Amino acid sequence: MTDYGTPFNYYGPTRLVFGRGVTAGAGALVAGLGVRSVLLVCGSGATRRSAGFAALAASLEAAGVRATVFDKVTPDPHAALVAEAADAARSGSLEAVVAYGGGSPIDCAKSAALAAANGGPILDYVRGKATPSRPALPIVAVTTTAGTGSEMSSAAVTTDLASGQKLGYTNESFFPRIAIVDPENHTSMPTGVTAATGMDALTHAVESYLSLAANPLSDAVNLRVVAMIARSLTRAYRDGADLEARSGMAIASAMAGVAFSQTGLGMVHGFAHPVGARHGIAHGQANAVILPYVMAALARDAAPRMRDLAAAMGACPSDADPRSGAASLVQAIVDLKKGLGVPEGLSGVGISASDGPTLLTDAIGYRSRPRSPRAFSDAELGRLLDSAIAGDLEAAAAL
Repeated sequence: MTDYGTPFNYYGPTRLVFGRGVTAGAGALVAGLGVRSVLLVCGSGATRRSAGFAALAASLEAAGVRATVFDKVTPDPHAALVAEAADAARSGSLEAVVAYGGGSPIDCAKSAALAAANGGPILDYVRGKATPSRPALPIVAVTTTAGTGSEMSSAAVTTDLASGQKLGYTNESFFPRIAIVDPENHTSMPTGVTAATGMDALTHAVESYLSLAANPLSDAVNLRVVAMIARSLTRAYRDGADLEARSGMAIASAMAGVAFSQTGLGMVHGFAHPVGARHGIAHGQANAVILPYVMAALARDAAPRMRDLAAAMGACPSDADPRSGAASLVQAIVDLKKGLGVPEGLSGVGISASDGPTLLTDAIGYRSRPRSPRAFSDAELGRLLDSAIAGDLEAAAAL
């Protein structure tokens, strides 16, 4: 149980605008910030050609907001791409940054907004070589996926191609001024993206709830999020046009972003970041594969709270024995990912045992590692990673 006498802070300045069709009002919302020119950040593929993007661009124009499109974002945006976007914002004397897309465009927009305001490479700030003297340019996020929660968080991830690392960075000014969450923008998500991003959102809620920094507010949000995902994700996966399910996933993802901004995450993300950076595995898919293995290893120390999560998912009674409840959570996650076509182990996405040592080197330095409810040793993390590669859930549980 959370100690309700323990002091905690909550800070969440983002205005959330949620609902079907709200993208049409984005221009007025941006103009309401006193902004008349923006860098519009997105990917170059289907998102750029979507009806939602067209609606956003038209809305900005109608509101008298000049938009310069930067449509070069790739998955896991790297530092050079961030620099190019920042240069575009700076050279055009643009006043704000609007992101349209999933986690990659939003993260790129955040980092570019900070670099544009301060100058210098984003990795200097991420690695602590420099401290920004100015806040990022105002950020507005319009989502097309339900997973990262970046639209409601103060975090962004940038890939350092030279070192092969995905590096997280938190800055108060990374909180978007406005998050526009329109489920109609999500209906064209392919099934694989729906599964990966949905499992990303679930991982956020689960790890945030189990974090040593959890608090009463984050607890309430996270339990609600896992219940919504349990009810909505499989439906959205099976029928992308199911707007009720899409709506459930869209708001669950945003809510999870609110929670983990306060609590941090855990070792699922500690492993998933190097898996993504070094092997090009989509972040949500990496989380989806790894999640049950870390949960199995945490049951020794976090069974009561794992039981709470299982009960919220409908996998066990709320008064179940904590050990059996924790086992129910692991099984519910295994069953969910199987129904979504997620590979059983990391070997199913091309990771071999020989890759383990390099991945572990990055994972042991994960910045949120101290918030794990179990203080894994480096050797235990190595064995846990081996179990996730091999798809050996029993080995993870035996740690």
